[in-house]
Amino acid sequence: MTLDSNNKLPLAVIGSSSMVGSRFCDLSNQNFRLIKADLHGEIPVDITDVKSVRHFFLQNNFQYLILFSAFADVDEAEKQRGNKEGNCWKINVEGVRNVANACKKFKRKLIFISTDFVFDGINGPYDETDPIGGDLDKISWYGLSKIEGEKIVQRVLADFIILRISYPYRAEFQKKDDFAKIILRRYQENNLFPMFSDQFFSPTFIDDLAPAIRLIISRNQRGIFHIASPQITTPYDFAKHLILAFGGNPSKVRNGSILQTKLGAPRSANGGLKVEKIRNLGFLPTDWKRGIQIIYSQSKGKLI
Repeated sequence: MTLDSNNKLPLAVIGSSSMVGSRFCDLSNQNFRLIKADLHGEIPVDITDVKSVRHFFLQNNFQYLILFSAFADVDEAEKQRGNKEGNCWKINVEGVRNVANACKKFKRKLIFISTDFVFDGINGPYDETDPIGGDLDKISWYGLSKIEGEKIVQRVLADFIILRISYPYRAEFQKKDDFAKIILRRYQENNLFPMFSDQFFSPTFIDDLAPAIRLIISRNQRGIFHIASPQITTPYDFAKHLILAFGGNPSKVRNGSILQTKLGAPRSANGGLKVEKIRNLGFLPTDWKRGIQIIYSQSKGKLI
């Protein structure tokens, strides 16, 4: 592990202004010398352009690279289903291929951020050894693109890290609403859709990624890790606890069924990510109830 003159490990972050990436950077400035890059950032890089990726690697010295950049609008991606010329496939597959190839050529270690959407949601919760894919009709185009991205990383690189997260949420981010913010905003507008009580998932508290990645790097780990709530919940229970925490009336949350609702894109009914692997390494991700308490405290209740 090569440190710079300030005794910090140089760490490249592509997608540093994204909802997840920006929070990681906020919490990691003291621990790493961050090289923050984005499509239109101070250090620009277009992962879909081989020349742009090569230029970034030539101009910046680092040992690890975290790839947060992704086309993550699940319903918008579904409109591109089957279209490998669409932005979803170009970014999540061809972009990942370009970065993985560059990591191999320049001997850098890639930390690839992936998703629970790589599973079909029939037999969850899933651990890191469970096969991805399954019933492809139950997997969104976004999920299929991330499956291909994971396969590329593992095919191209012998030494890699894949971190899967699920329905990430944080206290404040102005550019995009996360899962929790959508619920709170719609509740405030008296426009909250029914929340599913028969969908099982394990939301990721975004703040957990910074300490988890620090630990993984310090232990020189490789392979796949899950970062998500150790306890499974449903959108219905999550919404009721969230609204109550922010001073709302949880009785106004309507009960819905994922099995009886037509969705813009397929979503797991019986999902969730198991986290024993990262727990055994020495980090316990934040439980979803505790995560709600933390974002309330961090935002001082301003979301409602």
